[in-house]
Amino acid sequence: MQWTHEQQPIINSEASKLLIQAFAGTGKTTTLVGYAKHHSSVKLLYLCYNKSVEQAAKGRFPRNVVCKTAHGLAYAVYGSQYAHKQTNNLRLTDIARAMNTQDWELVRDVLTTLNNFMASADMAIGQQHFPRFREQRMLTSAQERFLSKALHLANTIWNRMIDLQDTGLQITHDGYLKLYQLSQPDLSQRFGGILMDEGQDVNPVIANIVRIQRIRKITVGDPHQQIYRFRGAEDALSSSWMADAERHYLTQSFRFGPAIAHVANIILSYKGETRKLQGLGPNTQVKRSLPVDIPHRTFIHRTVVGVIENALSLVPRQPRIFWVGGIDSYSLRDLEDLFLFSRGRNQEVQNRKLLRDYRDYAQYVEIAEVSQDSEMLRSIKIISAYPDLPQRILALRACTLTDELDATVTLTTGHKAKGLEWDFVALYDDFTADPLAPDLDSGKRDDELNLLYVAATRAMKILALNSMVLSIMQRYVDAREPGPLAAQRQ
Repeated sequence: MQWTHEQQPIINSEASKLLIQAFAGTGKTTTLVGYAKHHSSVKLLYLCYNKSVEQAAKGRFPRNVVCKTAHGLAYAVYGSQYAHKQTNNLRLTDIARAMNTQDWELVRDVLTTLNNFMASADMAIGQQHFPRFREQRMLTSAQERFLSKALHLANTIWNRMIDLQDTGLQITHDGYLKLYQLSQPDLSQRFGGILMDEGQDVNPVIANIVRIQRIRKITVGDPHQQIYRFRGAEDALSSSWMADAERHYLTQSFRFGPAIAHVANIILSYKGETRKLQGLGPNTQVKRSLPVDIPHRTFIHRTVVGVIENALSLVPRQPRIFWVGGIDSYSLRDLEDLFLFSRGRNQEVQNRKLLRDYRDYAQYVEIAEVSQDSEMLRSIKIISAYPDLPQRILALRACTLTDELDATVTLTTGHKAKGLEWDFVALYDDFTADPLAPDLDSGKRDDELNLLYVAATRAMKILALNSMVLSIMQRYVDAREPGPLAAQRQ
């Protein structure tokens, strides 16, 4: 293979720490494969961010590379011991039952504290994991007592989670990953180096596992594709433990042409990025809408609600729909049960846990409002908007396919679209948070700009822009025009 002038130095590098900032579509995985082949005598661990990436990587990397998720590493040591008491997530009701309380604010704080601890690199639960008073320098006596109580309860829940004999409270996948990190594993007996992908969105607990290793560390990612900060992810590319790394950049994208690169560069300019993404791929077009006569189209949404709204609007056209991550990952089954519950049709509810956890729908709404649980509030909003929800969901399922090759429409959120690409992409108009709003803090601004950048760079042939990106581009142009011309536009 003919390597570019950006890729070749990376592949040949013998640095003990190697940092690669790879813009969207610039062939970072291909470059890592080249690195692995060049260093065929070194046993490498390719640390992936999810199972689907792991499976795809196994078909690309040479035999000296073991492809694993961090959870996969942890499962072999700890997770397998907890197979009898595992769950994907702990719910508010699970914590409330364990605490024997209906103080939902306290329950929410305890659960958030626990989740923050499991995602952190810290060795013990502490005040830094408690969300409520994080910005306060001094606490009142009442706040001190509440904090002490919440931390004590969080520790109690954690100890029950990791107790192999206590089946009354399950452990999450993040729970056994945390146990693995707390054990400070030494991977040098098995590997001579770690290839850490998506370094811009690394869970601190995973970053800590990598940081403590005394082997080669190759970290690749794009800080502008950091879209999981809301889950506590950190940018390992800018971490102190990678500050002395040999640094390289991949700026040449072969996924798309100059037009999409131009859109991406405008978005990134508002983050202060001066290095330009180069579109060297097909001559991609940027439009306001996708042509009618294309064989397949992908809609990228900001929210799950947006996906569902769009899907419902498409049903009359009888499309063949593929849902990235599967239709059930968009909470439709739970939504249908909750709808039935809201109408008092409890005998039709399949998820019996819903009936055990809540006295009635009014209590569900009350808990959602008190706890400000985003998933619960989102579900309530959808149920209010669609009084015939079960019939609509039935129609959606009838349109759904499991093989994207046979679909005419693909639906996804921006987060689920990460790492994927399609010929024809439309950005749905539910990106409502204006990243250039003057009252938006810099962190949230970057989150929204990053998500728009990720979404816009998924297209290979045609990208249809939504009103938010069009607005950003117009403001970019206006800011560079002479005063009178800009005023005339307004």
